[in-house]
Amino acid sequence: MTTPQDIISQLKNVVGAKQLLTHQDDKAWYTKGFRVGRGDALAVALPQTLLQLWQIMQVCVACDAIILMQASNTGVTGGSTPDGNDYDRDVVIVSTRQLKGVQIIDDARQVIAFPGTTLTELEQTLQPLGREPHSVIGSSCIGASVVGGICNNSGGSLIRRGPAFTEKSLFARIHPDGTLEMVNHLGIALGDSPEEMLHRLEQHDYVTGDREDWAGKIWAEDYASQLRDVTADSPSRYNGDPRYLHDSAGCAGKVVVFAVRLPTFEASKKTDTFYIGADDEHELVALRRFLLERMQALPLQAEYIHRNAFDLTVRYAKHMYLAIRKLGPQALPALMANKAKWDVRVSHLKLLPRNFVDRLLQFFNQITPRFIAARILDYRKRFEHHLMIKVEADQTDELHQLLREFFIDKHGDFFLCDAREAADAFLVRFGVGGCTISYCDYLGYSPDERLVAFDVALRRNDDAWRLTLPPHLAQQVQIDYCCGHFFCFVNHQDYVLKPGVDAKRFKEEVIAYLEQRGAKYPAEHNVGHLYHASCEHEQHWRQLDPTNSCNPGIGKTSKKKFWA
Repeated sequence: MTTPQDIISQLKNVVGAKQLLTHQDDKAWYTKGFRVGRGDALAVALPQTLLQLWQIMQVCVACDAIILMQASNTGVTGGSTPDGNDYDRDVVIVSTRQLKGVQIIDDARQVIAFPGTTLTELEQTLQPLGREPHSVIGSSCIGASVVGGICNNSGGSLIRRGPAFTEKSLFARIHPDGTLEMVNHLGIALGDSPEEMLHRLEQHDYVTGDREDWAGKIWAEDYASQLRDVTADSPSRYNGDPRYLHDSAGCAGKVVVFAVRLPTFEASKKTDTFYIGADDEHELVALRRFLLERMQALPLQAEYIHRNAFDLTVRYAKHMYLAIRKLGPQALPALMANKAKWDVRVSHLKLLPRNFVDRLLQFFNQITPRFIAARILDYRKRFEHHLMIKVEADQTDELHQLLREFFIDKHGDFFLCDAREAADAFLVRFGVGGCTISYCDYLGYSPDERLVAFDVALRRNDDAWRLTLPPHLAQQVQIDYCCGHFFCFVNHQDYVLKPGVDAKRFKEEVIAYLEQRGAKYPAEHNVGHLYHASCEHEQHWRQLDPTNSCNPGIGKTSKKKFWA
C-alpha cells in the first residue's frame, strides 16, 4: 500500500526537494483561492519542465492520488484549489506557474502556449509583431493563464471573439484501466513517445502545416453572428455550450494540458473609448440592441459597471488599480504572492490581527485621493449605470453619431474619453473583480461564508440587465455590486451577506430566480465548486477522465469519486 510519505518521496525524485512544498506555510498560497476556495493538500509540486509535469502525472496515477491542476489560482469559482479537507484520497496540487513559454508560428498568425503562459505574457510577446491574443482584459490583471482560459472556456471582454476555444492541444488523459496516455491533437508531428513529444516541443523541433490534421477550429469564429441575433431566446455564450466543449477546451482540469495552439489577431492601431451614463438600465438595454443592429462592425469592448461597484473599487481596491497603473498588470501576481506570504507571517504573531496587512492597505486607500479623472467622477455622481465602449478609431465617427441619435430623447449622456480618461475607466473596471474580496478581508469576514458570487449569461432578447432580487432576499444583503460584459450580456454579480444569513439557501433561491429568467450559469468562469456541472459538462469530462482522478467533485457537492 502506498503511503503519503511514499508519494512525497517519489515526487521529490522528480522535481527536487525545493520544488515540492509540504510545509503548511509554504502551501498556503496554493491551497487558498484569491476569491474563494480553501482546503488542504498533501503537497504542492512545482514542475520546471514539461517532462517533469508528465513524470508527476505518472507518480500520481500510480499512487492513486488526486491530481489538482492549478495555473494562476485566481480563485474565481474555487476549482483550482482543494474544497475542504474531506477528500477520499491524498490531494497533490500541481502548479504550472513556472512552465511559461510562447512559440510564434505560421508567420505570427498563430502561437503555441505552454501551461504557465499568462495572458499578459502572451500580449507582450505579440505586441512588437503588431498582433494581439484572444483576450487582453479581465482576470489577466491577476495573472490568468492562457491554458486556464481554454480549460474554462473563459469569455473575456473582446466582443468579436467569443469564448476561449481550440480543437488543437497536447494533453494527457487517464484511461478506464488507469493508464496514462499522451494525446497529440496539435496537428503537428512531434514523435511517438511522450518524452520525445515534450522534448521536441520545448526545443521547437518541428514543422507546421504538413499534417492532415493541421486544419481545425482554433477560435469561436462564429461568435459575432450569434451576438447580433438580439431576438434569440438563449445566451450568446456560456460554459456548458456543447459547441465549445472539445478535448482540453472546457475540460476544467479533467486532463493535464501541456500546450495549446491558438490564433493571433491584428492589433488595433488606434482606439477610442466612449463613456456612457444612465439612470435607467432599460435605456442601456435598448442601446445595446440599437448598436448591435446598427453598427457596421462590432465594437472592441463594451464593459458595464454599476455605481456600487465603482464606489467599492475606488474605496477598497484602489491599491490594485494603482499598482496596475504604476507597475503594469504583469506585476500583480508577484505582489499578491508577497502579500500572501506576509499574511502567513502575521498569522503567527498573536499580538496582531490576522487581517493586519489588509488593514494597512485599506488605511492607505482611505487617506489617499481616488486618482480618477474628474469627468468620470462627475458621471459617478450623476448616473447609476456606467458603460464603456471601445472602438477602432475608424469607427469613432459612426458611433458618435449613433449615440447622439439614440440619446436625443433620453436622459442618459456620453462623452468621448481622452487618453487619461480611457485608461482610468478601464483601470476601475480591472479593479472591480477584487473589491468585494478586499472589503471582506478588511472587515475580517470569511468570503466562503459571506460572499456569494454569480456569473450569469442572460438571454440575448432579455429586456433587463440587473438581477432584481425578491424583497426577502434583498433584505439579506449587506452590500452588492454588478459589472459585466454588456454586449455579450454576461453579468457578474457579487453579494456580501449580512451576519447569520444562510449562504447556501440564499444561493439556491437566487439560482431558482435565474432559471426562471432563462439564464445560464456559469457564463465564463466554469463550475468550480460553486455550481453543479451541466449534463453536457459531465459527459465531456467522463470521456476525458473516466477514473475521475483529476479534481474529483468539481461542479458537485461531493469530493468523492462520483462516476465509475
